[in-house]
Amino acid sequence: MKFANRTIAGQQLAQKLAQFLSSQFNLAYRSNLLVVGLPRGGLPVALEVARQLDCPLEIIVAKKLPFPGQPEYAIGAVSSDGVIFTDPSIPQDLRWQSYVKEQQQSLLERTKKIEEQFHKLAGHNKISFKGKNVILVDDGIATGMTAFAAIGSAKLRGASRTIMAAPVMSRDSYRQLQDYCDEVVAISLPEHFVSVGQHYLNFDQTSDEEVVQSLKDSAFFGIQPGVSKEESRVSNF
Repeated sequence: MKFANRTIAGQQLAQKLAQFLSSQFNLAYRSNLLVVGLPRGGLPVALEVARQLDCPLEIIVAKKLPFPGQPEYAIGAVSSDGVIFTDPSIPQDLRWQSYVKEQQQSLLERTKKIEEQFHKLAGHNKISFKGKNVILVDDGIATGMTAFAAIGSAKLRGASRTIMAAPVMSRDSYRQLQDYCDEVVAISLPEHFVSVGQHYLNFDQTSDEEVVQSLKDSAFFGIQPGVSKEESRVSNF
């Protein structure tokens, strides 16, 4: 199965999530939702999910932790809250522990800076996660490392329940994520998974400007009539 682009994939994922929520949960659950996109590629997808579910949109930035000397080979991920997820096969000796700790601090600083910059450019107040049913959205999940780190952040920020959702996931990640969050929703679980990009006809890189615009576009999602944007977006940071 191939998706035309991230926007179309987001619309299809939104439909599946709406059906899932309607069949599995009561109205109180569905009225307390927060959609969280994983920049950059997850934001166009998350925007369409938040639009259809009419709920606020937030972000969690997570970066892959690279193998020493091989930046394209990830051995873990770190979120903007400092949550770290590492491959269980990493050696536990002092040299490796020192490397991971060093990378964790460096990536924490980078992800926090990026997240703050996106909020600033979009004029977007941080949204409280406390007591929310959080749907984390990415454009696809291969190893799941950034997804694990982002889920950890959502829990740290006070999420009541966490749902990980993406148009396409590897089967291994789908199974592993089920043990780490409350629900996992995917449209496609291909038998042979090589990369996320192979499941899109258009998989151009998402720009910073698109992330910022997505946050701007979501400014009034989920706001009840007569309630101002400022009143509805109380930060817990």
